[in-house]
Amino acid sequence: MNGAKFFLVLGKAFAIVGIAIAFIAAGVLTHREWQEWQTSERWRLSEKPSSPMRVSLKAPLPAPPVLPSNYTVFALCYHDFREPNTKWSIPPKRLEAQLQMLRAMGFTFLTMSEAVALLSGKWRGPVPKRAVVLTVDDGFRSAYTVLFPLLRRYKAKATLFVYTSWLGKTSNALTWEQLREMTQSGLVEIASHTVTHPYPFRLRKLPDAQYRQRMWKEFVQSKQELEQRLGVRIAGLAYPGGYVDETLKELAKRAGYQWAVVVNPQPIRITSDRYALPRYGVSAQTSVAVLKAWVTKTPVRMASHRKQVPRFALRHHRRTVSRNFWRRHRFAFSEILNR
Repeated sequence: MNGAKFFLVLGKAFAIVGIAIAFIAAGVLTHREWQEWQTSERWRLSEKPSSPMRVSLKAPLPAPPVLPSNYTVFALCYHDFREPNTKWSIPPKRLEAQLQMLRAMGFTFLTMSEAVALLSGKWRGPVPKRAVVLTVDDGFRSAYTVLFPLLRRYKAKATLFVYTSWLGKTSNALTWEQLREMTQSGLVEIASHTVTHPYPFRLRKLPDAQYRQRMWKEFVQSKQELEQRLGVRIAGLAYPGGYVDETLKELAKRAGYQWAVVVNPQPIRITSDRYALPRYGVSAQTSVAVLKAWVTKTPVRMASHRKQVPRFALRHHRRTVSRNFWRRHRFAFSEILNR
């Protein structure tokens, strides 16, 4: 402020003070009213004028893509990666060969939450021509020592379902530090597999109230502990044993999960139940050829085109379908036999 402006402002201030004193003396203006006027915007004559309001125009978000009605996402359910392999583990070299095959076929690796967003019309990015979700159940340490380096190498993603009571307890289990590192990488999504991994079909022998109370505790406590320790939102759940019923679906929704998965050999479709999303169970018998048969043909076509599918792939598929059929209809069969 130059000298002329300074004296101009000073003169106005003296003039205002003089008028106020005259009003107070005449009883027109009280001392309290004068103090309130001092704090008003008109008294702040020396303040700089406020800058003009800036309006930032943001481009509207693009509309979510419209998926074809027959669009599918393949989800694979792994457990362990080690040699010698057990029933539900595969050798590290075979895992890498499967990732190489999926990458060569043009598959995009998504987390399960990303796949659900894509199928629910909440996906804002380009639609993958082919999408696959790698999921790993239980929390074996090989998810960190074997899978995690391969995810970095092939720029892939995965979703890990862990049951919290086992973490850090044995040399084969993941630690909380390893979980945090994988979560912070942006390549791994962590989801719940309950606290103690109880098999619901075994607990069905309990009275309904006890069954509900036990599974509710498993769902809620595991979610809370994972969120508190990892500082992330836990959106998904894997039912132990791949088994689900209407009670478990209801409890999963009430516990705050956005989706849940089972083991059922078919791709995820737009119309799939978000609380019973199917996955292909990968075992020690799942070769690269079997996996390729899964992701290139639907289960129905696999059973009807024998010459185009390896014989072992069909045998592996029949066993899985037979087990699932018996699980779904065993109560009906038992009623018929008891008549």
